Amino acid sequence: MCQLTQLLAFMAIATGLLISAAMARGEDVLPVKVFSNLRAGQKQTVVLYGTSLTAGGAWAVAMKEWFEAQFPGQVSFFNAAGPGQNSDWGLLHLQERVLSHLPDLVVAEFSYNDAHEKFKMPVSRGAANLGKIVDAIKASRPDCDIVLQVMNVGWDAPNGKLSQSVRPELSAFNENYRTYAATKGLPFIDHFSVWLKLKESDQSRYQRFVPDGTHPSKEGSLAVTWPTIKALLERADAAAKRK
Repeated sequence: MCQLTQLLAFMAIATGLLISAAMARGEDVLPVKVFSNLRAGQKQTVVLYGTSLTAGGAWAVAMKEWFEAQFPGQVSFFNAAGPGQNSDWGLLHLQERVLSHLPDLVVAEFSYNDAHEKFKMPVSRGAANLGKIVDAIKASRPDCDIVLQVMNVGWDAPNGKLSQSVRPELSAFNENYRTYAATKGLPFIDHFSVWLKLKESDQSRYQRFVPDGTHPSKEGSLAVTWPTIKALLERADAAAKRK
């Protein structure tokens, strides 16, 4: 077993132990602060940050509409994601695209593009960038809720872009997010596992939902990605109401 494989196996075990411990304590890590403020009648700002999977995701539109329906006139909503970008770009443009909005909730993802071989990014730099992004948000907005996501799995569609093959270490870059969220106690949404299950159980439906190999269609995004996010928001709101 090579050193990288051994390291990934160790990381997976360690993360699993952290998550299992939290579950044993009955913890559900949620972005409660923003909902407590909304329930108190305060206006809040939500910023989405990441790749084209956020910039063009139908789930992002659904999320905006959900906040507008639940808290009319209280939420300023910004989709600040950059199509084709990775966490190097995310760190470089954090001030202008995220911090300048004075966010109360940030939902972030970059692992899918960090893993693209064209960027030649080491897994360790992806992890370092993630830590720097979170630290900068917390330094600027200490009470800001931060939700981390890993997105869908790709496939080598007939368009020739080889969405899966050009991301040979995607699982390792996803593990950066999974491990960081577990160790720092941040909410984490694992879309990858949900999409992978669909891909393995119903390949034709999966390929219909991700026709270009990377980007879920509107139908796929609303059927697979959005329900997981919506469930987290609903649990967070319910927890805020209990406080």
